[in-house]
Amino acid sequence: MMSMSSRCLRALVLVLPLLVVACDGDSDGGPAPSDNAPVVREVQPSGGPVSGHTLINVYGAGFKEGAKLYFGQQEALRVVVVNTHRIYGYTPTATSGLVDVRVVNPDSAHGTLVGGFTFEGAPVATIEQAEVLNGNVDAVSNGQPVGTTVRGAVTVAGITRGTGQGGGTRAQVGFALADAELLNPDSYTWEEASYEGDSGSREADIYQGTVLLQPTIGGERREWVVTMRFSIDNGATWVMADGDGSANGVSEDMLRRVFISRPRVDYCKLGPDNNLGPVNVFYRPGDITRVKVAGQVYAAGVTQGGGAGSGLVAQLGYGPADSDPRSDSGWTWVNATYKTDHGNNDEWEADLPNPGTVGTWRVAYRFSISENVWRFCDADGVNDSDEGNLTFSLSKLGTLTVGDEAPKPAVTWCKIGLDRTAPEAINYTTTQTSGLKTVYAQVNLPGVTDREGAGPGLAGQLGWGPVGEDPRTSSRWNWSTQLTFDQDNFEVNDQWKGTLPNPAINGEYRYAVRFNHDGGPIRVCDGNGVDDGGQNFEMDQLGTLNVTGQPVIPRVIGYCKLGPNENNTPQSLAYTTGDAASHVIIASVNVAGLTNTTTGEVAAIVGQLGWGPAGEAPATSDEWDWTTTAQFKGDFWDNDEYEATLPNPGVVGSYRFAYRFQVNGGEFLYCDADGNSSGPDGFNADLTGSLAVSEAPDPEPTDSYCRLQSVSDTTVGSGDIVTVVGRVHIPSVTAGEGSGANVQVQVGVGAADTNASTQADAFTWKAAEYTSEAAGEADTDEFSTTVTPAYTGDRAVSLRYTTDGTTWTYCDKDGSNVGGYTLGQQHALTVGNHAEIEYCKLQHPFEIAVDAIDGARTVYGRLYHGGVTPGGGQGAGVVAELGYGPASSDPGISGWTWVAASYNGDSGGDDEYAANLPEGVPVGTSYTYRYSYNGGPYCFGDWQPGGEPGGSANGVSPNTLGTVIP
Repeated sequence: MMSMSSRCLRALVLVLPLLVVACDGDSDGGPAPSDNAPVVREVQPSGGPVSGHTLINVYGAGFKEGAKLYFGQQEALRVVVVNTHRIYGYTPTATSGLVDVRVVNPDSAHGTLVGGFTFEGAPVATIEQAEVLNGNVDAVSNGQPVGTTVRGAVTVAGITRGTGQGGGTRAQVGFALADAELLNPDSYTWEEASYEGDSGSREADIYQGTVLLQPTIGGERREWVVTMRFSIDNGATWVMADGDGSANGVSEDMLRRVFISRPRVDYCKLGPDNNLGPVNVFYRPGDITRVKVAGQVYAAGVTQGGGAGSGLVAQLGYGPADSDPRSDSGWTWVNATYKTDHGNNDEWEADLPNPGTVGTWRVAYRFSISENVWRFCDADGVNDSDEGNLTFSLSKLGTLTVGDEAPKPAVTWCKIGLDRTAPEAINYTTTQTSGLKTVYAQVNLPGVTDREGAGPGLAGQLGWGPVGEDPRTSSRWNWSTQLTFDQDNFEVNDQWKGTLPNPAINGEYRYAVRFNHDGGPIRVCDGNGVDDGGQNFEMDQLGTLNVTGQPVIPRVIGYCKLGPNENNTPQSLAYTTGDAASHVIIASVNVAGLTNTTTGEVAAIVGQLGWGPAGEAPATSDEWDWTTTAQFKGDFWDNDEYEATLPNPGVVGSYRFAYRFQVNGGEFLYCDADGNSSGPDGFNADLTGSLAVSEAPDPEPTDSYCRLQSVSDTTVGSGDIVTVVGRVHIPSVTAGEGSGANVQVQVGVGAADTNASTQADAFTWKAAEYTSEAAGEADTDEFSTTVTPAYTGDRAVSLRYTTDGTTWTYCDKDGSNVGGYTLGQQHALTVGNHAEIEYCKLQHPFEIAVDAIDGARTVYGRLYHGGVTPGGGQGAGVVAELGYGPASSDPGISGWTWVAASYNGDSGGDDEYAANLPEGVPVGTSYTYRYSYNGGPYCFGDWQPGGEPGGSANGVSPNTLGTVIP
């Protein structure tokens, strides 16, 4: 008898379980398998630990995509159907024992291998994965700690899976400087983190904690590393996390970092905005009039919005021609002042000094913010680029020349017309206003026209004049038409163009073009081209213009405007009754065929500046005075500009002023600030200028005095910012630029019924800084500071100054020289409840013994802010600090010391914070909490006796602070 082969034996073994399934039917009482039910033949391995997560391969037949795998009644994890004969997955956690292995297809057909797997041993929890969920963070700080929330996820088999916090898990957030031993947990400061919620897959629990990171002191940038660690044995052992999880090990490269920088200048430029041309300045050695030079600056988050960016310092400098302003100590720098906004940039301005000796210097700007490093600027702008136009270039600095004659950069070559084309002969009729011809011109200047686009610093005009008059010298040529850039030619030339005006008078004329660069010598061009190398100017190569037809005598003003060009806002001016007339008023006028064709004054045009009582019509009222004749000021494109000095009526009252023009005895056209080109219907009396005349002030005082000049508010919330400005006048001390020698100024806040001059100790005083010379007051210095009063109620603001540090002069609103210092002239300030954070307070204790130790020195505080503190974990964006100082000093102004507090947990919708009062704080010292949200104003929280709610909700008082007792 032939023996059975091993192959047959294996087949029989594999079939036997199938026979068991077929005979036993459905062991769990479910629906009977269909004819195409899956068959489970083999499980490899056949056993594993009760902790689960063992990779299992199941072999058989009839497995369909989407099939599920079960071990007993528990579904396997991460199941993958490889094909109809193989499926794999990971075992769930279970208790020890033998279980069936079952495969269920999507149509509910199923097959079971009875007792196919054995779970062995007791479950042992292990941390399978610990991961920091944050990315790297860039932050900016001007010295305040930066709050950073760190989030991490932990996966523990059998513990974190499912909804809710896994039991027995602890989490801590840690931080260390980037130069520490980052893989050594002892390098970190660790603080407890709190449970936030489940991951999206519900396999992991997520924790979070917030740390306060200190910025650099004296440097530009500081780098911190933040991480989390987890424990499931109550801190006996810890698993540290990084950005890609601990399962593949923790590496320094995957640790998360927080980069804290000081505010910095991102971009700056020498010269006006949108002008990349060179900045050239010329002085004679004895010149005393200074040229104002502009500079542009951009700093993210600082220069956007109106006004000067906070903390910015700008300086204009000059130095030797062969030196580098970034390193050469021979440069002279002067402070610039804020001028205006240009989009997201700030524009600053300074008077460029005159060295007073013949020579050439380079000119540059530099900017800094919050005492950070300087960024030096050239004429086409500088940022962080390593190449291209926005890198710093010594060749792009400005030039300052001191000598007897200004330098004269010359245009190298120019011509009338298209390249290699003679000028066109042009014919007009006297009344022709449309179809006027475009005249082209070519110009070359190495280093200027070989740039893409219009050569910086170039200016060109198109002119016309009588036959035989030399355009280089004749005053009868009209050069009022400005050329505009058209295109680049042959990479080295610029092509410009302009529309040739119609003289509107019969005759034969010649036309030409001319160019200059940066105010240098003008080169007049003919049709062959002109340079200094043999192409001389030729009168017979000019363009020809013929005008024929009936003569036209203009009698109608086409357009006029009150005020400077491109400014449609009416001027508001003032005189006192004793002032000499000084306000010069400008206007512009256009008459077709005259102002656009004639260089200089047109004799047929009459301009008048008038004024009259407000409410009286300037065109009809007899009370308007039109006796002031305006004088021709200059040509401005197709318009003529006029100017006149506005008379002083000499009588207190409100007045309006306007212009009117006529030509050749025609009708007057009245002019307002947005221009009038349609006769009387286009004139708006509301857009005329306004003039207020007031009584002449008393003569300027000659004795010392001071004044509380302005306070930004009369009603604020506790912790709000209040800006205070004061002025000090001391003969021979405050005269000239800069703060007077040894002058110290302080701003004080105290109770409304307390006189600061007699009860100075009842006020809290803060130093003010010199800001500028006082506008409108000769030899007077202006000082300013901000205060954030914490104590609520009726308060008063005062000012004082000293020159010796001991003797103080007190200043009220009408000045120390007007009736002395009086209680009624202090500034009244009502401080109400804090409005930003909804509620904050000092929780407990309210008294601490001076010799208390350890936990007895811990002080707790709470706050509530809707949408921030409710819910689990620390509210994002909240900074809490414990402060201590004398109760007599308002903690929002000065005299208090503040230490960072740590998040201590939730209490209902409140967040609680804790901090230790430092040892050595003397008896009688007060303490309390303050809080800010997203950098906003501080909420100061005290307590309230008698069980009342207390805190910021009912005001802040020096009587309800914590106290250090014997």
